[in-house]
Amino acid sequence: MALQGQIPQDTEVYFERHVDKLTKVETKVPILLKSQILMTGEMVKDAQVRIGGNFNEPYVSLDLTGHGGKVFGHITEKNVGKRMAIVLDEVVRSAPVIREKILGGKAQISGSFTPDEATDLAIVLRAGALPAPVEIIQNLSVGASLGQDSINKGLRSGLFGAMLVLLFMVIYYRLSGVIADLALALNILFLFVGLAMLNATLTLPGIAGIILSIGMAVDANVLIFERMREEFELGKSVKSGVDGGFDKAFWSIVDSQVTTLITALALFMFGTGPIKGFAVTLSLGIIFNLFAVLFCSRLVYESLYSVRALKELRFMQFVSKPNFDFMKMKKIAFSLSGIMVLIGVIAFVQILRGQANLGVDFSGGSLLQYKASQPFTLEEVRATLKENGLEKIELQQVTDENRLILKLKKSEDTVGHLGDELSAILEQNMPDKGFVLESQSEIGSSISAVLRNKAIEAIAISLLGVLAYLALRFDFSFGVAAAAATFHDVMVVLGICWLFNVEITLLIVTALLTLAGYSLNDSVVIFDRIRENLQKEKNTDSFFTTINKSINQVMGRSIVTSLTTALVIASLFFFGGSSIHDFSFALLTGVIVGTYSSIFIASPILSLWPDKE
Repeated sequence: MALQGQIPQDTEVYFERHVDKLTKVETKVPILLKSQILMTGEMVKDAQVRIGGNFNEPYVSLDLTGHGGKVFGHITEKNVGKRMAIVLDEVVRSAPVIREKILGGKAQISGSFTPDEATDLAIVLRAGALPAPVEIIQNLSVGASLGQDSINKGLRSGLFGAMLVLLFMVIYYRLSGVIADLALALNILFLFVGLAMLNATLTLPGIAGIILSIGMAVDANVLIFERMREEFELGKSVKSGVDGGFDKAFWSIVDSQVTTLITALALFMFGTGPIKGFAVTLSLGIIFNLFAVLFCSRLVYESLYSVRALKELRFMQFVSKPNFDFMKMKKIAFSLSGIMVLIGVIAFVQILRGQANLGVDFSGGSLLQYKASQPFTLEEVRATLKENGLEKIELQQVTDENRLILKLKKSEDTVGHLGDELSAILEQNMPDKGFVLESQSEIGSSISAVLRNKAIEAIAISLLGVLAYLALRFDFSFGVAAAAATFHDVMVVLGICWLFNVEITLLIVTALLTLAGYSLNDSVVIFDRIRENLQKEKNTDSFFTTINKSINQVMGRSIVTSLTTALVIASLFFFGGSSIHDFSFALLTGVIVGTYSSIFIASPILSLWPDKE
């Protein structure tokens, strides 16, 4: 603006974006361009990142159309030594120097590019060839202060929960608990190495995947330890008991982990961004867990035994040889579950109709979060917004945090600029409160519909995959029972969230997916014991008796696994902050429902098959 009237005729001032490689600070450098556009994106056929040159650095390989190649040759011939600006959305993305006349319709753009910078430039060149205008249908942004606050609370609550689990394992299983803690720490270390190698972004759904991985890692160790306990009760030596524990728990661990891995793969293939993040961390957690538990833990036992340090293993026990008649309560459990599933189905129908408390993820609209420097009341904010014609916005205050959440659920194809408008209103009318925009989520109706449909599709496909695996490994009836129990758990938790008016967002969907994995793991462990008891040579019990005996035999493992998983989630619920409060509530509810269903729903469903008796 200061140079208006002073720049040469037929030229314009643009800005070129520079990012410092060390500090990552972004600056805008003014650059003087001739107004005449010599080439457009329509002349670009393709642009790809390549590695080469004297120093094996990334560069962008450019392929032009036939007409574009001729125009480019003419331009480069007349402008050797000059810079040629590549402009998209009024910003100069790159301005390479023309070194020589370039013919043939191919060119290279080289420089001190990082791989990310070269990739971005290639995308810009390809996008510039699109004839269609670009409309913003989804806009998500998180301020640095909120991001750091979420990280701090997530780390504090996660570490506290993990410490509770580690401490519990040491108290309950003593030396074996220490070994299990080492395997768990190794599993988490491997998991973060895997995320770093994949350059994956850690999100809240990703943290959910880690939580489920911790639960499954603990469960795998508990399965081994409970098998060891059974071996020791038969009078076996320490070495024989340890070997027998690992050998007999092997297939239970593999089956429970693989069924969850199938779910994770289905979510990765058919889910959207946040759900993919959950699937990546869960998949890595399962793979590394199998290695850490089945190989590393056993290696520790073998090493201790070889140096004669493994004298005796002692465990605590919550329930000593339980003998409950679970099948006797089958009708009561089915009746109670039928009512809860019916509520869940009603909730699901209401969600599809758009009548439930849907978040902007699924309804479309805007969600903004502000942090105030001074305390405020909702009445003050509501009055201010009403004066400016924005009375339809929903308000929510986060207690003890001076945070304000504003929601405007609106079915529009493209998103607006509500954040700028609201920030200006709050700054002008309530300057003493010091409102600062921390996060903004604006989603168009087309995206919200895609997110909803993808979530449903991912859950359905994962259930079919599990059904097929269990039908192959066990029996078709086992697959149906596991799928039915998982469906039961998802519907019941969804119904509870609906009854408590919890806002249905992608995080809640992620919680339901986590629950599905947990429920499957729990059911498969019991199924594995039922199959083992059925295959015993001297088994003369009825099928009902076999189911009861199997559930009682793994009762100790069910209690310990549910308790340890609940410890981590309860820590997130109480200390994780408002951003994951609903998410952890759904998870905590799911752990209780999942444990109940694996005992009272999944196993009794097997008895409904007429040929089983």
